[in-house]
Amino acid sequence: METKKVMLIAFYNPKALGVRYLETALRRAEYAVRTVFLKDFNSVRPKKATARELELLRDDIQRQAPMLIALSVMSSMYLEVVDEVIDMIRGNFDIPVVCGGAFATLSPEYFLDRGVQFVIRSDGERAIVRLADALSHRTAYADIPSLCYKTGEEIHKNAISDIPQNIDEYGMPTVNCPNSCFIDSDVLTEGDPQRNTLSYEVIASRGCPFNCSYCSCSNLRRLLPDGVKGVRTRSVQSVIDELIEAKKHCKKIVFVHFYDEIFPNLPGWADEFIVQYKKHINLPFTIWSHPKMVDPDVLKKLVSVGLCEVIMGIQSGSEHILHDVFHRYETQEDIVRATKIIRESGVFWCSYDFMLGHPFESLDDLKESYYLTKRLHGPLELQLHGLNFLPKTDIVQMAIDAGYYTEEEMDAIMYAPMHEQFDAYWQRQNRQERDLWYKMIYCLQFARLRSKVESFESDPLKHEAEIRAMYDKAKKMARLRYLYKKARIVLKRLKLTVT
Repeated sequence: METKKVMLIAFYNPKALGVRYLETALRRAEYAVRTVFLKDFNSVRPKKATARELELLRDDIQRQAPMLIALSVMSSMYLEVVDEVIDMIRGNFDIPVVCGGAFATLSPEYFLDRGVQFVIRSDGERAIVRLADALSHRTAYADIPSLCYKTGEEIHKNAISDIPQNIDEYGMPTVNCPNSCFIDSDVLTEGDPQRNTLSYEVIASRGCPFNCSYCSCSNLRRLLPDGVKGVRTRSVQSVIDELIEAKKHCKKIVFVHFYDEIFPNLPGWADEFIVQYKKHINLPFTIWSHPKMVDPDVLKKLVSVGLCEVIMGIQSGSEHILHDVFHRYETQEDIVRATKIIRESGVFWCSYDFMLGHPFESLDDLKESYYLTKRLHGPLELQLHGLNFLPKTDIVQMAIDAGYYTEEEMDAIMYAPMHEQFDAYWQRQNRQERDLWYKMIYCLQFARLRSKVESFESDPLKHEAEIRAMYDKAKKMARLRYLYKKARIVLKRLKLTVT
C-alpha cells in the first residue's frame, strides 16, 4: 500500500466537481491521486452498478493500493450503489474509507454505523489533506476540523471549521484528472471522461441565499461556522482561468453550464465577468436564476456575450404551496414578471421547473399551477417532476407532522431502491384527474396545442382519451424541439467563434 496515494470515487457524475476540488487539494499536498468515476449520469433511469463493474472497481483498488479511499456522496438517491461499494471495500481490503458530500455532511451517522471509518462534513479540501497526513504519518486525527469518526459505539463529530470565506484559496477543480478512469457498461476506460464532454459544468459560487424546504442548501448553510457567509463567490479571474483550462483539455465543448444555485449577483461581478468571458471564452452558456433575482440589465449584458438559456425553478403556481410548504416567498406576479424580463432580455431558451404531485398538493393547487403556466411569457420549456424527500431537509419533518407519513414510512421512501425514487421523481403513476391536469400543464408549453388544451379545462375527465393522445404528441414534439435547441446552440457556438 502506497502511503502517499489516495483514491477518490464519484458516483453517477463523470464531471463531479467535488472530487475534482479534492484532487487539486491532495495534489498540492504532493499526494498521488487516482480518481474513479463510477457510472454515467442518467437523470431519468439510472442503472445500478453491475457485479462486473464492482469487480472492475475492486481490481483497480487492488492495483492502485491506496492508503485512503474517499467516496463523494452528494445525494441519497444512489445510496444503494454506495452501500454496495462500501461492502465491497470492507469485504476485500483493510483500507480506511472517508465519505463526504452533501448527504454525508447531513447524515454522518449513516456511514459510521455501516463501518465507514470517517466522514468529513462541509468543505472537504483542507480536512482530507489533514486526514491523509495523519494516516500517512500515523499521527492523531481526533482533532481534525470537520471530521467525524467512531470510537466503540460513540460517534464523534468535530466542529466544522477551517472553512475560508475566500474560496479562491482552494484553487480550481482539476479539469483533466491525469490518473483517472471511468467505469460503466461493464468496462473500465482509462482517462478522464470529461475530456469528451460537449458541455462544461462550472460553479462560480457555493451556497444559496434561499431557504427552500425541500432542498439541502439551507441545512448545509446552517452548519457553517460563524463568520462564513452562506454564499461564497469565486473571483471572476478564478472562474475564467478554469474555463481556459477547460477549453484546453476538453476540445469538444459547445457550451458552458453554470451550476450555481443562483448565478453570482455581487456588485460589479457580472460586469467584470462579461468583459473577461467575451475576451477569453466566448462560448454559449446557461445559468440558473430565481424569480426574485432576475435583473434585466444584467441579463441583457450576459446575452451579449453568449447567454443562451435561463433555467428557473417555479415549483408551483399555488402561493399556499410556495409560501407555507416550500418556504419560497415569491408571488405569482413575481414569477410572471420574471418570465417577462427573461423573454424581453433576448434569452434564446427559457426552462422552468415545476414540482408537482406531492402529498401537500390538492387538486386546486395543481389547477393553480395550470393557470399560472398559461400566464408565463413564452416560448418556454417546462420540466415537470415530483418531490423527492431528501434526508434531513425541512420538508421531511413537515410531512410527518402533517400526518402524511409515519417516520418509518418516510424512511422507506427516502431510502428506497434507486429505481423507485427516480420513478416517483418523474411521476410514473396514474391518478386520473390529477394526471390529466398534469398532462395539460405539460402541453401548454407548445403554442400550437394551447387552444386545444384550453378547450378541455371545464371537464378533463370527459376528454381523457384526447388529453392522453395530446400528451403523447407533446412528448414527441419535445424531443424534436430538444434537437432544434441543441442545433441552435452549436450554431451559436460557431458564430461566437468566428466573431
